[in-house]
Amino acid sequence: MPTARLSLLVLLAAVAGCGRSDDDLRRIVREEMSAAPRREAITNRGVIGPYSPAIRVGNFLFVSGQIALDPLTGAMKQDDIETETRQVLDNVMGILRGQGFDSSKVVSATVYLKNMNDYAAVNKVYAGYFRENDYPARVAVEVSNLPRQANVEIAVIACISR
Repeated sequence: MPTARLSLLVLLAAVAGCGRSDDDLRRIVREEMSAAPRREAITNRGVIGPYSPAIRVGNFLFVSGQIALDPLTGAMKQDDIETETRQVLDNVMGILRGQGFDSSKVVSATVYLKNMNDYAAVNKVYAGYFRENDYPARVAVEVSNLPRQANVEIAVIACISR
């Protein structure tokens, strides 16, 4: 991790008295900063607020919470919790695929539920989008409200090796 290495170098220079000049330390900082992963906003999908659908930083893709908006019509798909969850996950997977990722690269998911009583039904649909015995780490929380009166919202973090 560049920041940790930089901190260690600065600490060693200060504590060990290795005689690094301020110019040497500035050069090290510039080198470390230029080696930091680039941040890229993914903005090729319609959004309903001031946010990016995803942010790519190095090998990581941080996908914003998705709700059941049909990307073709802009309407919410809310026939039942299963239909809604499928649309949410289809939206997540569309963003992943658009950046060269797939569900096997998801390392973490956060599921927001308006009603925790929907947990089992959401789980049933959710499990179909990921490989058994290789599920991402996950948090599921009940919230009082979600955008567009959604019943479920899911955000993920994916990692791909290059």
